Amino acid sequence: MKMRVKMSLMCFMVLIMATQVTSFVGITWGRQQTQQLVPSMVVDLLLQNKIPQLRLMTSGYDIIEIFSGTNISLSVTMGNQFVWQANRNDLAYVWVNDRIKDPINKGVNIVEVTVGSEPFSNTFLKEANNNQVVPVLKLIRETLDDMKLGHIRATTGHGMDVLKVSKFPSEADFRDDIKKPMLESLEEFNRTGVPFVLYMFPIHFVKEIMNYTMEFAFMDNKSGFKIVDGNITYTNAVELMIDSLAWALKKAGYPDMKIMIGQIGWPTDGYPHANIKNAERFHKGLLKYVSSKKGTPLRPGPLDIYLHSLSDENEFRTIFGTFQRHWGIYRADGNPKYKIDFSLQDRDEYPTEAKGIVKMPNRWCKFNGDTSNMYLVNKNYDLACKTADCTRLEKGASCDGLKFESRISYAFNAFFQKYKQSLEKCDFDGLGKIVATNPSVENCEFPIEILAFQDQIVQNGMVLRI
Repeated sequence: MKMRVKMSLMCFMVLIMATQVTSFVGITWGRQQTQQLVPSMVVDLLLQNKIPQLRLMTSGYDIIEIFSGTNISLSVTMGNQFVWQANRNDLAYVWVNDRIKDPINKGVNIVEVTVGSEPFSNTFLKEANNNQVVPVLKLIRETLDDMKLGHIRATTGHGMDVLKVSKFPSEADFRDDIKKPMLESLEEFNRTGVPFVLYMFPIHFVKEIMNYTMEFAFMDNKSGFKIVDGNITYTNAVELMIDSLAWALKKAGYPDMKIMIGQIGWPTDGYPHANIKNAERFHKGLLKYVSSKKGTPLRPGPLDIYLHSLSDENEFRTIFGTFQRHWGIYRADGNPKYKIDFSLQDRDEYPTEAKGIVKMPNRWCKFNGDTSNMYLVNKNYDLACKTADCTRLEKGASCDGLKFESRISYAFNAFFQKYKQSLEKCDFDGLGKIVATNPSVENCEFPIEILAFQDQIVQNGMVLRI
């Protein structure tokens, strides 16, 4: 009997140790696109690529049931603009019941609720600043507990801009103007045992915040540039950024609070150094680093991360940069942009393509070349780009080098595709024409969009599984 108990204890200890050294690589999925991927295809992508965790950037109430029975762990998000929907006990109960408990009862594996997205931001999301987030976070936590859902984490995602900018991690601290709500958040995180969820984008941090050489953003930094902070030397931004937060947490009284990377990635367009080659290099180095489980100088050990993001979002706000629409590892049509190995085995291969994608016909809208009335040309160009996605035409982006007529054509086609190739959407006061020959130039692709999510439900008289 004693031997059996002893062996059981040993097995239990092994299990605990195994749990402590595991880490995961998940992915985020935002859906601000003109034509969205069919959710069942996304499920297939995750399963085929063995991606175990998905962070939905919404609550996903309209598509979440498709994840039933998949065992994919989901984090759902209550965006800043929707926090008011749960700012009372009765409202919180309804929200949790509809968005969390009901899907769980139907077999969806929800593991986390993120209340608010960068609510204290002073850069990317500063216009969405939301002081209701902390009390609503507490309400959601209480409601989850009352509904016997205590195993689900309730947390908030924050960007690096909650910290004061400093060259050395040891000098980092939370911004003075948000100290009170941040400390209140940390107290709640600590009370409930959830990690601090950090959104971090080394390309932006290195270029815009610190003005360092871009090489410092890569794990295999080849420049020789480094930051020496006391007896610690940092050769890459990832470790420096995480340890900056670690220092701030320590100063706030939480030296052991776990840090989870809720978003990290590299855009492929719309920004200097944002291209496919650099994105592939960044992710290759990052995933090799994660698989090593060495962690950072201040936080050694395994690291949980969500790569950002699954696919491009051509309707995402561009107030802080056109690159915001080009974070996708996959194009909007479900094809991977570059090689990446989600299994952490450092394989040199492309991930699985999305299956069952239905593209619109091979038709493009072009400018007919009539420049006799430049007022009309410019008016229609502005109209097209105000409505459709022209971010690839921005300075330094993949279509920046197009000649005048091709730039107009790109804008016209973006508008035409957004409106499902409707014939009248290629009129432009008689300046547009529909062609069957692809007008793409060198590295600048004139995309054809996929059929919209709702349009793919019924195709050729068949109801697709969604």
